[in-house]
Amino acid sequence: MSGLKLERLNPSVKAATVLTCVVLLSFQYLITLNLAVFIAALLLLMFFSEARWGRLAALLVPALIGAFGLFLMGLYYARAPGDLPAGNDAVLPGLAHVTLMPYAVRAALSRNLTAALQLATRLLAYAGLGLLFSLSTRGEDFVLSLMHQCRLPPKFAYGILAAFNLMPNMARELRNVRTAFAVRNIHAGIFSLKPAFTMLVNSVRWSEAIAMAMESRGFDGSGAGRTYYTVPSVRWYDVAFALACAGLILCGMAFLT
Repeated sequence: MSGLKLERLNPSVKAATVLTCVVLLSFQYLITLNLAVFIAALLLLMFFSEARWGRLAALLVPALIGAFGLFLMGLYYARAPGDLPAGNDAVLPGLAHVTLMPYAVRAALSRNLTAALQLATRLLAYAGLGLLFSLSTRGEDFVLSLMHQCRLPPKFAYGILAAFNLMPNMARELRNVRTAFAVRNIHAGIFSLKPAFTMLVNSVRWSEAIAMAMESRGFDGSGAGRTYYTVPSVRWYDVAFALACAGLILCGMAFLT
């Protein structure tokens, strides 16, 4: 099983596959298919990737909260098809006026339950696909794949990589600035711009140093005649993964109800 890792897939093909699946899911309202995609994405991450389960669980919390919020919104405010006459824009009374029943009974009897489940499960399916890509793809590999497979200009690719690698330094510099302010008894609240301004000044200096270092090594932004330490390529299992994902979703749209 060690050879069947999602990290081995080409990042550009993986991104295109996820986007294709998202577009396909946007044309359907099948609750079972949405749940199947969400569960399949979690299983792939747990058993066929190097993603840590703790990080996966932490990232699932906002998705579950958002899905629950959409479920409640759809439960109370969605309109069931055929319940309103043509041209009537009034919102269905839904559950708001049925206050004597327990909440579970009201939810079960709601005419909006199907619409609420459609909204919530679609968000979960999108979240599962997003986590499938983000937790199994390194940022550097994705940028290199965009440069070699999608013809992203090297000056943009290396600019993105430089900014990506500067982010930890910026966070550390912000903490150092806040500590220096506290030592000097300078009050800086959570939303104060003073530490951020000092951090940005240092970031500009770092960016200038990086630009000078790249120019001194002959980087002109064109990439012509240069060699690369890592050159991503598209292999047969990348194509098989893309076709399998798209094909399974199309089959689910055709046969699931």
